[in-house]
Amino acid sequence: MKNGIAIIVAVGLAAAGCNYALEDRAIPLAQASFDGASGNPVRHGERLGTVLGCNSCHGADYQGGSYSDDPDGGFIFASNLTRRVSALGDRELEALLREGVHPRRDALWYMPARTLQRLSDRDMKALIAFLRTLRPAGRDWPLPADGPATEALLGYGILDKGPAQVKRYAEHMPPDRGAALAKGRYIAAVTCAECHGAALGGGTAAPPIDRIAEKGREQLAMVLRTGTRPDGSAHGVMRYVAARNLSALTERENEALLDYLMTLGDARVSE
Repeated sequence: MKNGIAIIVAVGLAAAGCNYALEDRAIPLAQASFDGASGNPVRHGERLGTVLGCNSCHGADYQGGSYSDDPDGGFIFASNLTRRVSALGDRELEALLREGVHPRRDALWYMPARTLQRLSDRDMKALIAFLRTLRPAGRDWPLPADGPATEALLGYGILDKGPAQVKRYAEHMPPDRGAALAKGRYIAAVTCAECHGAALGGGTAAPPIDRIAEKGREQLAMVLRTGTRPDGSAHGVMRYVAARNLSALTERENEALLDYLMTLGDARVSE
């Protein structure tokens, strides 16, 4: 999957309404979850695999494949989860997802543990329950190999190896707006933050959430729903993210995310 990096990296944009200031500080996330967490865990986990972009890199069938070809010799393959998950115990699998630590490998390339660590226990258990249902199919893929281009991606922060940013994301959370906006904050923390930075103050592949109030809720909703601007042009990779990931949000989740993001106007965070 050649565009896997771009698709999974860029998840989120925010708009503004109130004159809050983002605070780059550690605030525990409320015990929120995605809708459906109390229902069928396998079905819930399957939807989360789409929302969180797992099947953007590992493929719709979770059989993996190449998502970065480096003509100078480096390459990165997304693992075939249908063949790899069964080799890991639940604790090992959760450590891989939350900490970016593999029991038998010294590095994981672009496993977004920095945001996955923020998943609630119910959502994490559901995701693992779904992954356990995958039946072995396809082939195994080689481990990643370094090359000049992949090293450049590492240097720019577009790729990372294993738990490099997990601690930073644990210490710098999106701003708390109270219980009424807890669900929207939670969704932003595990999706938008992957690209827009730990506290939504900007990342290598996306700008900080800053001075977007004038765009208004309607335009923000359009970006999240279609990844396009009012003139119909694509809003970068958000077009892919909206179609492949955010489209799996429920209407309630989408409204909660909008409500939260609209509080982040005129926000400036130094990350």
